[in-house]
Amino acid sequence: MLDSTISGLATGTFLGLLGGGGSIIAVPILVYLLGMEAKQAIGTSLLIIGLASLLAGWSHFRNRNILLKPALIFGATGTPGALAGARMAELVPDSIQLAAFAVLLSVVALFMLSKRPANLAFEETRKPSMTLLISLGWLAGVLTGFLGVGGGFIIVPALTLVLKVPIKKAIGTSLLIIAINSLVGAISYSTTMTATPAIWSFALATLIAAPVSGALSQTVPQEKLRLSFALVLLLLSAWMLSKQFLG
Repeated sequence: MLDSTISGLATGTFLGLLGGGGSIIAVPILVYLLGMEAKQAIGTSLLIIGLASLLAGWSHFRNRNILLKPALIFGATGTPGALAGARMAELVPDSIQLAAFAVLLSVVALFMLSKRPANLAFEETRKPSMTLLISLGWLAGVLTGFLGVGGGFIIVPALTLVLKVPIKKAIGTSLLIIAINSLVGAISYSTTMTATPAIWSFALATLIAAPVSGALSQTVPQEKLRLSFALVLLLLSAWMLSKQFLG
């Protein structure tokens, strides 16, 4: 029970601070620590992270760090993507899902580390390509449904590297998108979900930590947040691949 509580606190902290990372921590914890099957862990993670993202996003909303238009477009296009991804996942073995999850984490992390941070003089009136927004939103949705993640590890890099959004606004916007995508994706996994005392403990700790860390993120320098996000992805990728192929 103590392990699940500590894990939940870590999950909520990463989610609130980095605008993502909650699911990429939650799924391995639920599989390797709490002993759940991959698809069962994915569904449970989506529900918990969706609710935690709403709570974590509140402080970002109050500080005007959520860009509503990109969030709503990502959410709207991500919804059918999440449903499609969940259907695709039914055809793929658990081991393939988890390996794909780990490889994608490392690719995104290396991409973020290789790029310079977004221009901090971002203009909210600038209009990014609608086609680009729709494509990125749909891709994030597919990954949400297929891998059981809220999509933050794709959404934050997409907003910062492609749309040139400052990291703090990207984090706040990502949390709203994650909430939409995760709760929609959870619907497709509803029959696989389960609840035990350890899972309740994990969920409660996540829901408590997410809004607290969301408020703390307002005081952390943007470059440190970007580097922290990338390094967390690399470490998790290495850990998951070692568990998959080395036992």
